[in-house]
Amino acid sequence: MNDLQQFLADDRFTMLDRSLARHLAAQAPASLWIGHAAALLSSLLRRGHLCLELAQPPTGDSTKTLGATPAQVPWPSASSCREDLLRSGLVAEHPGEFKPLVLDANDRLYLHRYHEYERDLAERITERLEAAKKFSPVQDDAAVEAAIEAVRTRRFMVIAGGPGTGKTTTVVRLLIALLTEKPELRISLAAPTGKAAHRMQQSITAQLAKLPIEDSLRDRIPRVASTLHRLLGARGDSAFFRHDAARPLASDVVIVDESSMVDLPLMAKLFAALRAEARVILIGDPDQLASVEVGSVLADITAAGTRLGPALVTLRKPWRFSADSGIGALCAAIRAGDTDRTLDVLQGGEFPDVRLESLPSADGLGKALQATPVTSAYRSALRCDDPADSLSAFESGRILCATHGGPAGTLRINETLRDMFATEGLIEPRGAFYHRAPLVVLRNDYALQVFNGDSAVLTCAVEDERLYACFRAPGGELRRVLAARLPEHAPLYAMTVHRSQGSEFDHVLVVLPPHESPLLTRELLYTAVSRARKSVTIWADPALVRYACLHRVRRASGLTERLSL
Repeated sequence: MNDLQQFLADDRFTMLDRSLARHLAAQAPASLWIGHAAALLSSLLRRGHLCLELAQPPTGDSTKTLGATPAQVPWPSASSCREDLLRSGLVAEHPGEFKPLVLDANDRLYLHRYHEYERDLAERITERLEAAKKFSPVQDDAAVEAAIEAVRTRRFMVIAGGPGTGKTTTVVRLLIALLTEKPELRISLAAPTGKAAHRMQQSITAQLAKLPIEDSLRDRIPRVASTLHRLLGARGDSAFFRHDAARPLASDVVIVDESSMVDLPLMAKLFAALRAEARVILIGDPDQLASVEVGSVLADITAAGTRLGPALVTLRKPWRFSADSGIGALCAAIRAGDTDRTLDVLQGGEFPDVRLESLPSADGLGKALQATPVTSAYRSALRCDDPADSLSAFESGRILCATHGGPAGTLRINETLRDMFATEGLIEPRGAFYHRAPLVVLRNDYALQVFNGDSAVLTCAVEDERLYACFRAPGGELRRVLAARLPEHAPLYAMTVHRSQGSEFDHVLVVLPPHESPLLTRELLYTAVSRARKSVTIWADPALVRYACLHRVRRASGLTERLSL
């Protein structure tokens, strides 16, 4: 226990990590390492990993995130650690054993419930893949026609692609094919957040307006999307849903947009709630940031490659950006991890729609913010009397940050812009609520029908002089919610890159921190840049852009391996 106490003294462990470690160690005196392993596993779960890989000991660079150094506690070999953990009596090795921890055949240590989620999801996907295993994945132009043919006979499909590669167009064509063959199909559209669901609706409606199809068919195509939580029937703060394996969804087809944002527990619960004959189609960009919670499900699924056969449709050709688009070139360079090309696109002068500028000093932040395209969009929004016009103006630009805190975080930038606009006479801040303030909802409230990621603008009503939050409803109309009743929310001049997923803006300003950070990754930079439609500016040192391109997010998981068997 002395070594364990020394190990847990590292300030990168939380109280929860330490409590779990001490609790299990006290129950297993025969094990030397179960407390250490439990603390590391708990720490990794908080960072989005599903398991602790015993073959990846907490030495070298990993000590920066795992909270241990070789000098403090020499880590055993994977085989020695495995033997020790199994002696504890608290670690399951075979299916059906109910113990707090599970150790699989490849020396991956899980909390029991996450092992069950991963195994259950893999089994349900594998069942749906049996008909496709003898064929190869398809890409680009041929992919769409192959997908239309495949969706008629298969119960599982992934449509993967970056921004502007035609994912929504492909989905609409799939819907047309399905409903032409079976007009009575019950189809559900869903996304992880309210914002992503709204974007999905907008995209499908826009695509339908371009297609020459009969009105009778057009009317059958669904246009209303819901959050996954709402689709499954959320029960307040409970981890359980109304729909599960015993009470499955009535849907014949479920289509999930922005699937890269879906964590492992939620994806497992979705698949459990599907009827055996129902079809599920996952849409998303596996190169984007993974979910805020545990797992990188879409990336893990697509990494199974040929195992998915034609159930994996990858769209590569960008239709949104022209051949001379800097945004398209920058996205491609970042996704490939090509640091030289990334910096050349940003600094070479070839593309006027992208540029790299130095991160302003703390004292110069306000001055630098005064003249950006995004700030100009905000000023236009704050001058609008109509909340609908104000929302549209706010949604045309966004400042995206890697962090909440620090000199380049959302808290500092939101405060700076609030003070700037107050000085200019555009707003009169009075605490958290004030007329024309933009905000983003941080927590679902099913009673109010507002969801995590929804954006709004506050307005003072003439009839009662109370502040209301004005949201854009799924049909495009505005709906009002009394500001005092809102769930947890935050100012919206600047937001994190994570929270921006599922959104698009004409102009994007990306603000990176002044120093290296585990948050600076290729996925974060790619996600930020790919939110832009017309222009993107990055405030950062070139060395930090290079650093981000070279560092990928790798979350420990066994899902790809389970799907590849």
